[in-house]
Amino acid sequence: MFCVLVLPVFASTVSADTVQSGFFKKNALVTDYFQIEYSDLVASQTDSDSDGIPDIVETVRDASEHAKEVILDDLNYDDPMAGYDRQLVIILDDNYEYLGGALGVTSVLSNGDPYIALDPWMTEDYLKITIGHEFFHAVQFGYDINFAYTYQGINWAEATATWMEDNIYNDVNDYVNYLPDYFTYTDYSIFASISPTGTLFEYGLSVWPKFLSEYYDTDTIQDIWDSYFGSSVDYESDLRIYDAVTEVIDENGDDLDSVFQDFALWNLDLSNYEEGSSYPEIFVIDAEETNTEYALIDESYAPALFGTNYLYFENTGEGDDFYFHLVKPEGVAFAVSLVPYDGSVEISDAVSTIIDMDSTMADPISIKNIGDVDGIYAVVSPLEKDFNSSLNSGAFDEGYLYYYLADYADASSDVDEAVTDSSSGLEEETASDKEGEAIGTEEVRAPNTLNLSVVTYDEDSVSFKWNRLNDSDVTGYELRYGTESDEYTKEKNVDESYITSATVTGLSKGKTYYFELVALDSKGKAVLSPSQEISVTPVEWLFTDVSYMHDNYDAIAGLSDAGILNGYLNGSFKPEQEINRAELLKVLIEARGITPDGSKYKDCFKDVGEDWYAKYVCYAKDEGWVSGYSDGTFRPEQAVNKVEALKILFQVYEAGLKDGQTVAKLLYPDLDPNSWYAIYVWKASNLGILEETPGNSFYPSSYRTRGDISEEVYRYLVSLGEI
Repeated sequence: MFCVLVLPVFASTVSADTVQSGFFKKNALVTDYFQIEYSDLVASQTDSDSDGIPDIVETVRDASEHAKEVILDDLNYDDPMAGYDRQLVIILDDNYEYLGGALGVTSVLSNGDPYIALDPWMTEDYLKITIGHEFFHAVQFGYDINFAYTYQGINWAEATATWMEDNIYNDVNDYVNYLPDYFTYTDYSIFASISPTGTLFEYGLSVWPKFLSEYYDTDTIQDIWDSYFGSSVDYESDLRIYDAVTEVIDENGDDLDSVFQDFALWNLDLSNYEEGSSYPEIFVIDAEETNTEYALIDESYAPALFGTNYLYFENTGEGDDFYFHLVKPEGVAFAVSLVPYDGSVEISDAVSTIIDMDSTMADPISIKNIGDVDGIYAVVSPLEKDFNSSLNSGAFDEGYLYYYLADYADASSDVDEAVTDSSSGLEEETASDKEGEAIGTEEVRAPNTLNLSVVTYDEDSVSFKWNRLNDSDVTGYELRYGTESDEYTKEKNVDESYITSATVTGLSKGKTYYFELVALDSKGKAVLSPSQEISVTPVEWLFTDVSYMHDNYDAIAGLSDAGILNGYLNGSFKPEQEINRAELLKVLIEARGITPDGSKYKDCFKDVGEDWYAKYVCYAKDEGWVSGYSDGTFRPEQAVNKVEALKILFQVYEAGLKDGQTVAKLLYPDLDPNSWYAIYVWKASNLGILEETPGNSFYPSSYRTRGDISEEVYRYLVSLGEI
């Protein structure tokens, strides 16, 4: 998930652990390197040491500093904030404004700086590793914001960020939970631009950088990134990562084909990995001895370039030797290895060959004197082909069909005869597109880890949601709660595993409650670990239509606390209602701490007499901030569009900006740098007060809502240091 925000100019370096107003959230803990922003709900969580900083925020701070130390100091990656006199922003996104369905998101600000958004409701271990994962993404953005231009770039970025988790927290080993999503789909390429539907293939592919870092050393991954960032290959080319990996392996005195063949064998004999004992078993195709006739690999298993099939042939006892022959497509190199299995696999016993792209497999590959082994694995991998001069889109997403002959025999004569008689008469093999979806489109969640989060709350109730567990033993849940941390005296039962939400009612206003979720099996016993504890203090909503989960809540609350904003008499705020010209002036002038004298400021336009808004409109006219229309009217009840609102904002607060001042560039494709409003949008973008994502359309004639204006004014006042 990629979106763009703008870092405000106010975020300069301050002393460590300073709590101040946030820019995206109401609160911010500012360290020497990080600015961790969080809402009042997060601020109300357990504060064990009573220092005014909740435990969640301290965990984020400590984990962020540790990730920074490992990645920048120990592994010597470049500092993504080098050259900037400001902190890296981390947003604890408890209302999922930036996260979407993910637990963590890293993207770039319009000036190229990275930022991180995190789900604060994760368990402590998962929060730590997610921070490590996302900080490595921040480093990637720091090198070059175009690193994820292709899906191959996203593939490599996610695989290495998941790998980096284990470098930072080697004892957690969360990456192992994702390995089944690769080990089950080894026919997909390590350079794929898709992932099998419903999988997190790119996270499971962390085994590839894990292999490279153990086959060579940890610096190898940085060498590949350096090669990638320094590459002259087009950013849109599907060969950019492939070329970078090839270059680094060549520099180590090896070639990619042979190294990948070793990788395929390591995945069969997991004892080669440092933590291989915890890895899942590889997906194996149970194949049958074909004797003297060829079999065509099933199209659904046809391996892509740098993908692998593992075929297992049970020992039939019909001979002392095992023979295997393959007929491959023209123009594609293939690797073939035979590995005996006798209760375990030793790849040192493997027999291997590589068939060049322009060659055929002349003679069968064989293992002699197999004795009474249980069976033989045939490991088959398409390798390189002659890539064309284009971007090679989808080059690693095609599965290559091949024919194979397998025979347990006492002598090779029958096999040789079969090869001579049959292989030349086989139909021409073809490549077929692999099934899958764009990498990075799946929701990322903690495997078998409960993440409890608040949906909303009011004066006497709290609503929660959580993720489903990938565990067939789970038949329901129990939401436990009480008024003391870790002491739960009440519970709410959820009787079905597919129900992942609940509301607790009958709570006392102003009293703090502590909640924990436990998954239960059919006997009512706890399954796995409970969720993290969440504390909530039920209070009335800020306004009847502004809950704590509203996207603009922090801004509305901040302006309300400062006495700048008021709601309506019925207790509502109407955040989605369009704001008119008179209302906007009231907000802006009150935000300056000015309350004009109604007896002095009135009757200044044909349509502005002594109404409630007259003092604001007439004061603004007197100050030269507004001039009205040529017909002598001001049109106070006319809705304000986006660019008009920005003009009025800057007229009230800043001198020197004039209609028609041109700018070199605007970050929105539907805006003209020579338009009358260009200078106002440019200024707002630089300050970071806009919610619109640069690179997307701005829609200048669309009207501003009360919620939109609240966000812009709040961010603007924070940037000026007035809130």
